Parts: sequence; structure tokens; C-alpha cells
Amino acid sequence: MASPTVPRRWNTEIDGIRWLPRLIDKARMDHRGELGNYLLGHSPVDHALLTRMGLTTEQFSEIVRQVPDDDAVLEAVRARWDEARVRRWSARFTSTYRTYIMLWDIDEGYVRPTGLQALGLAAFRPLEGVAMTLLRRVRRAP
Repeated sequence: MASPTVPRRWNTEIDGIRWLPRLIDKARMDHRGELGNYLLGHSPVDHALLTRMGLTTEQFSEIVRQVPDDDAVLEAVRARWDEARVRRWSARFTSTYRTYIMLWDIDEGYVRPTGLQALGLAAFRPLEGVAMTLLRRVRRAP
């Protein structure tokens, strides 16, 4: 697999589980020292999936380090998770994380914020992690 500069999109699935491919990519990026502004295990979405899989960030990261591909990661985590709970979470993903989805898609260039073309910014290219960094700052403000 090529070294991504951004993890796979939020809607990419492995065996019907959203976010798992993205979490795998972030773990691999972290192992290579290329995580950048992304969070691994500390984002609310990572935490939610890891909790449902019954894994800590460190345990998940070690599984990803030890196995060669997505299918092997899936098999390793399947031994620990409550499958019904993980699938329920994945099925509700879009409604649960609606606000984040918009920010991820803008941040990673999948969509352009409305009105930018009218402002003469047709060549808008998002900066990696900017929208999520701003969201984290707003959430931490008193």
C-alpha cells in the first residue's frame, strides 16, 4: 500500500465498518512518523470505535504494526469486539458525526466550502488539518 498523506476518507469501509480503514491508515502514518496534524486514538471518533472494539490506542497500533494488511487487522480486532455493537455504531456514523464529516471533507479537499468560487477562490486547496485544529481550539475555549 502506498504511503498516504491523508488517511482514507471517513466513508471508506472494511467489511461494512466505517472509520476502521482511516484508523488503520493513521496508525501506519504514526509508525512512519507522518501523522502530522491528525490524531490517533485521541479524536472522539477514534475513541468511540476503539472503545467498541475493546482496544486501547496502543493495542490497536501494535496490531497494525504486526500485520501486513487491512484483512489481517480486521481478523485480529474481531477476536476482541462485540460485533453487533461495532456494526450499530458504524450504521449510525453519518448522523452521529455530521458536523465532523463536513469539516473532514473540506479539510481534505473532497468538497469545497460553498461560496468560495463566488469570492474568486476557485483554486482553494485546503491545508491539512486546519479545520480540525480550529474545531479542537473552539471546543477547548472556556
